[in-house]
Amino acid sequence: MRRDPSTAEYLSEYPWDQAGGGMSSLEPRPSYQSGIASIVGNARGVPDLSFDSNPVTGVWVLVSDQGGWYTVGGTSVASPSLAGIVNSAGSFETSTNAELTTIYGNLGVAANLRDITTGYCGPYAGYSAVKGWDPCTGVGVDKGKKGK
Repeated sequence: MRRDPSTAEYLSEYPWDQAGGGMSSLEPRPSYQSGIASIVGNARGVPDLSFDSNPVTGVWVLVSDQGGWYTVGGTSVASPSLAGIVNSAGSFETSTNAELTTIYGNLGVAANLRDITTGYCGPYAGYSAVKGWDPCTGVGVDKGKKGK
């Protein structure tokens, strides 16, 4: 994500070009993805949500015993960060399917999710970010507690 260095205002966001995604050759499409069946067919599409995973633009982490700050990315950042947002939102759905039904129900709700529509991912698959769900950013980037 790019922000204005003076105001911290959001400027733009792109998928990480080395990220993976796509349609599973093994997992069938779950019911909460019925709204994207025209894209994924009968296969499970991934990812569901997107978060900054690029190690170049990731988050700053203080490693005190190593004497400094480091930029960290990947699923080691994205997974716990998204889990924190979901838990902080406090709806505490009774199952993963229920949680993902809520998330996919927010697809296209600009107040809840930022839809990334420019850029590409998957160095071997060659996917692009497009309006709506895509294999680079899923339903988009959560805008906080509302989007989950």
